Amino acid sequence: MGLFGSIYVGKSGVTSMSAGMGITADNLANLESTGFRASRALFEDLFARATTEAPPYDQKGLGSRLKDVEVLYHEGPIKQTDQPSDLAISGKGFFVVSDGHEIFYTRDGQFLPREQEGGRLRLSLPGGYDLLGWLCPEGTACESLSSGPLVPIEFAKYIPGRASTKITLQMNFDASKPAEETNLDLYQKWDATEEEPLPQGAYDFKAEVPVYDSLGNQHTLNFFFDRTAEERVFEFFVTLDPAADPRGSGRYQGALMGGKIRFGSLGQLEGLEDLFYVTDPTGTQTPLTTDDFSEEGFPLLRLNLDGTEQRIALDFGTFFDAAENSWKRLDDHASTSFANPYAVLNENVDGYPPGFFETLSVSEKGIISVRYTNQETFEVARVPLANFASPDELERAGGNLFKAFNGATPEIFAPGRTAPGAIFGGALEGSNVDLAQEMVRLITLQRTFQSNTRIITTADQMLEDFLRQV
Repeated sequence: MGLFGSIYVGKSGVTSMSAGMGITADNLANLESTGFRASRALFEDLFARATTEAPPYDQKGLGSRLKDVEVLYHEGPIKQTDQPSDLAISGKGFFVVSDGHEIFYTRDGQFLPREQEGGRLRLSLPGGYDLLGWLCPEGTACESLSSGPLVPIEFAKYIPGRASTKITLQMNFDASKPAEETNLDLYQKWDATEEEPLPQGAYDFKAEVPVYDSLGNQHTLNFFFDRTAEERVFEFFVTLDPAADPRGSGRYQGALMGGKIRFGSLGQLEGLEDLFYVTDPTGTQTPLTTDDFSEEGFPLLRLNLDGTEQRIALDFGTFFDAAENSWKRLDDHASTSFANPYAVLNENVDGYPPGFFETLSVSEKGIISVRYTNQETFEVARVPLANFASPDELERAGGNLFKAFNGATPEIFAPGRTAPGAIFGGALEGSNVDLAQEMVRLITLQRTFQSNTRIITTADQMLEDFLRQV
């Protein structure tokens, strides 16, 4: 190889190191880019064999060139943020996003709720790419979702009120209270024409339970409890503020339902009996029939709060088994009768008022829970992750996005602690660029670049010296 060949070899080194410098500069420029994946330059030698020369002079090294730019997919640091919709991946996987036409993959989890038509909110990147996942149908546990078509994750900005359909009351009835001498029940004591329809002293205990109508308006039901003349038997009487009863006026305005609760000798709940409705303000009693029980076997309280009939199941911890014609106890929340004061141990009422979106949270399993201003929380979707068998199946697309190369298909999996990757809500993954390593590489590239330029200038000087002698 002559002097001219040395110049071209030096030029190849300068070109290669310039390309490497650009890759290092790109890494350093993206040191703070969320979810950025660093790259490194891979070089190879240029070689030729001269057919007109004898060995070993026929082997010619012609310099170097950039062989490939390898993307490094190891994890970056996870940083906590104050934004609950920020998501970070621990482990393998990519978020799946779309612009409505193409599918992209990213480790950038800087998602924000973006308003859509129809009062819906959709989780999207600032650039407009929508996060894809599995939506949870109402009544389905999101954790059970692990496959299916991916669609943009969205949820309601506003939810209307929902009417109450069930009241669960787990109570202790004071067994130390003596049985009544006269069997005058609460129904007979009620008088809506008085300032206090049921004055204090006429009952042992009162519980106020909020319920909601179909418009989400809140109403208060009064549950009165009292001993009866029979041992281990208590009565209950459900009423409404007489002024809120649309059925008209009369002594029994506001009176809704009554019955008795029977306990065993050990304080265990045995069942309900003598259940009746107060069907009108004049006090007409109608015993409950089999049609007046829910599918689960709970007695139904009938209400008319907003012009439409509303039925609410009453669950004291027992239900009626129609097949066996007997009451069965629900041991996990059955009421009791011990020698302790009356107390409401557990109160749960479904239904809620209207509410606007307030905040959301994301579990490590990718389950998105949305909370509204009415304090109701719903699981709305699950975020899956995409994993590729080989890094060669991805190519950079800009904007912290990747595209599948040549139609490669990833494995879609549900995240979690035992899965290849898990999700952290309220956090972002930083760039995986190693600053110290990049600075060392920068110095190495600089020195190599200088050495190759020295080859060019040295060969040039030698040519100049030769030409001077000619």
